[in-house]
Amino acid sequence: MLNWRRGRESFSFWIFILVLFVLREIQAAYHKHEIKHIAVGTSQTLLDLTVVGLIDDIQWASYHRSSHQIVTKAAWISEAVGMNLIEEIKDVMIKHGENYHFDIHYLTRNDTQTGRNHTLQIDFDCELDGDIQLSSHVKYGLDGEDMLQIDGLEGQWIVLDPRAHGIKLIVETPFWTEVRKRYNKRHCIGIMQKILWKSNITKNLPPEVYVSRRDFPNGTITLSCTATGFYPQSILLHWKNSIDGAKWGKESSSGTLPNSDDTFYLRISLEIQPGDPGTGYACVVDHSQLESPTIYPVPDKPSKGNVWAIILSIFLANILMISCFVVFTKWKKRKAGQETEENGGTLGTFISASEKGKEQTRENKL
Repeated sequence: MLNWRRGRESFSFWIFILVLFVLREIQAAYHKHEIKHIAVGTSQTLLDLTVVGLIDDIQWASYHRSSHQIVTKAAWISEAVGMNLIEEIKDVMIKHGENYHFDIHYLTRNDTQTGRNHTLQIDFDCELDGDIQLSSHVKYGLDGEDMLQIDGLEGQWIVLDPRAHGIKLIVETPFWTEVRKRYNKRHCIGIMQKILWKSNITKNLPPEVYVSRRDFPNGTITLSCTATGFYPQSILLHWKNSIDGAKWGKESSSGTLPNSDDTFYLRISLEIQPGDPGTGYACVVDHSQLESPTIYPVPDKPSKGNVWAIILSIFLANILMISCFVVFTKWKKRKAGQETEENGGTLGTFISASEKGKEQTRENKL
């Protein structure tokens, strides 16, 4: 019976490793391009329009109506996309402004406060698995409320708010259906493929992992596992206990967040209740840039003797630094004094020799 249980646990472990491997391969090939349109205006006029493009949650370009310019995040992105296509996108954005003004006007036609500002949001996204397109989605929203959406190129528009029935009749016409498909192929999928092929934006990096432990006076222990500097975004972090496999405590996560250098950051914490010594815990990290799931043990709680040894070492190191500084300062002063005396003696010898020369000259004249 015991051997059977061990065999089942071993089989489950290898199944878990296989699932992680498959997930890592899938995540490495999966990419998503999101194009977010945000229009602000009243029923009479369009005040502003901002469009942001993101690939795998990394912004690659933006458009602002005030400047009528497409701004890419880096010069190489402009080269990858091509200036002709960027100019084409700019013209499309200008035309979109007219369409979005109509949408705001139509959706707010029953609003008695005609001068009030409204925000129209249109999110367009497409997904790739390698070279295979998975899906695309379009969603309309007004002032934070969902209005209209469609899933897939051949899907049906779904009205989420009765005010959007009229817009549904327009966007499902053959003309606008063809416009949407062309926009998806050229501007969503096409641009994403160009940028991914250039590959600067997808410079794959493994995570740097830091594991720490903090003990509190009330007996609770907080374990933290931080992974940072990794790309692509997909990563798996979880806690394990090598003693009995169980982990008891309150888990929390920061969520995967972007760093300033386009890499990502994730931190998970485990709060262990009093009574659990917190030994045997480890953070398991799996990322596409790691050869296999990697285990990072939590450091053991330092003993009181070790703590005092650390404090004493720091104290002695500070004393040594101060002593070296004092000795160096005295040496500099002593050296400066010797140089002054030497210079003074040399100058006195020079003056004395000069005076003797003058006296010898006077005697010769006499």
